[in-house]
Amino acid sequence: MYVKKIHFERTGGFAGIRLAAEIEVNELPDDQKHEILELLDEMDFDELPEKPGNKMPIPDEFFYSVTVESDSREYKVSGGESSLPQDMAPLLDILGSITKQKMRERK
Repeated sequence: MYVKKIHFERTGGFAGIRLAAEIEVNELPDDQKHEILELLDEMDFDELPEKPGNKMPIPDEFFYSVTVESDSREYKVSGGESSLPQDMAPLLDILGSITKQKMRERK
C-alpha cells in the first residue's frame, strides 16, 4: 500500500488531553517512514474493520483514530485502546511520538 498521509488523533485518558496531527509520510526521516510502512503492512491495516472489537469503552482510556490516505482511497480505524488490535500498539506509539514532536515545534 502506498501511503501519502496519516491523520492521527488521540483523545480521552485521565487528563483528557487531545493529540492530533496530519503526518506527511514522505516528509518523515527514512527510519520512521520505513517503520510506519512496515507496521501498516504487518497488521494489514487496510483490511482492519473501521471500528474493531465490540467492547464497552473503559473510563479514562485513550480513544484513537488513524486514517491512512493512499493514492486511491482512505482507510480509517478508530476505537478505545482496549478494543484495538494489540499489534496496533507500536504504530500508535510512533504516531503519538511524531504528533507530540509536531505539537512542540508549533509552539
